[in-house]
Amino acid sequence: MPTTRLQPGTARQPATPQPVPNWCTLSRKDEVEIRQNGRTIATGRIDLLAFDGSMLWIHRDQGKGRALFLHSDGVTVCRRTPQATRSDS
Repeated sequence: MPTTRLQPGTARQPATPQPVPNWCTLSRKDEVEIRQNGRTIATGRIDLLAFDGSMLWIHRDQGKGRALFLHSDGVTVCRRTPQATRSDS
């Protein structure tokens, strides 16, 4: 099978954030997107996560403060991969 190589100076497309149905598998400091009805309603870094995966707090991107999300609200949490996260530089 042929291998695809990137030309120098070209960027790889960002990976699509992956849904995480079991919030217990998330960790503090994970970069996430919160989705509801197919659209992203918040992005940020997990600050606090309940042991049972029932809720989480995130520090939202761009200094928008903290937000609480409950698993029972039916939102989808997607873990962003390192390529899909914002730059801290």
